[in-house]
Amino acid sequence: MALVKNPRTAAIFLGNMGAGKSTLLSQLIDDDEREFPSGVSFMSGLTKEVSEQVVRINGEQVVLIDTPGLYESSNRATKANAEKLTEALRRRYNYKIFIVLKATNRGLTSEDLALMSNVNKSVRQVDGAKVEYQVIINQIENEETYNLYETNVAYDNFRRVLESLDPEEYDLDIQIAGVTLLRSDKVAIKDKRFRDVITKQVQTHVPVQVKAKPIVTDNKDLKKFGAVATSWFSAVSTIGAVSWTAEAVVTGSVVAGTLAAAAGVSAVGTLAAFFILKDMKAKRPSDH
Repeated sequence: MALVKNPRTAAIFLGNMGAGKSTLLSQLIDDDEREFPSGVSFMSGLTKEVSEQVVRINGEQVVLIDTPGLYESSNRATKANAEKLTEALRRRYNYKIFIVLKATNRGLTSEDLALMSNVNKSVRQVDGAKVEYQVIINQIENEETYNLYETNVAYDNFRRVLESLDPEEYDLDIQIAGVTLLRSDKVAIKDKRFRDVITKQVQTHVPVQVKAKPIVTDNKDLKKFGAVATSWFSAVSTIGAVSWTAEAVVTGSVVAGTLAAAAGVSAVGTLAAFFILKDMKAKRPSDH
């Protein structure tokens, strides 16, 4: 497919507030005064508007696009952010689209799933084909969490997790080209030690010409995807203490695991997505 006749390619980072989009993009900027402001303000992200910086990566001019986090505490703010993201995807660049997720020890959150679904519903290549995304899972705090993401998400580019969902209901039939895992390391960020890995991802991700419909979202999406998160567990009891029996894929082997939680926690919908229900018949990596 022919690309836009524009000398520049754009790497756009999408995600929710606090995921670290601005910080990661700034790894590619040599001049500290041109770095994207980063951080989190009270109940909202620090990045309020779409902003750009132009850099050269191995001789190629690339536009870095920083964006506000999609979901905030109010519907009004979330809808305003959705409009800004839509506009950023209509600037007629050849886009390399990255989705940045903040790691948690609970796995994928309802905010993450809703973001991926709503962006996927909005964006297509100009010929109607689906866009391939690169996913960066950022701020991984410890080795245990890193291993869980590596063995359950990164090794198959989310395929097993996403195939467990009804694509018609949740529109998560999303094409993911690769997953990059980054540990939480303030010293590495300050010294820009992530420059090489981010540079490689931006350089190798294939640019595409896209068309973007308005990103339509509502904070009610979080309840819907919260229900999805809890549906990955088989409840033994719904009164008092609740225990789930699940299968967790660990270094290619299927082992039995039990997760216990209070009944009220099940409604939150941000429980670990690392556990695959026994009745899902999750296949081992060797089965594919």
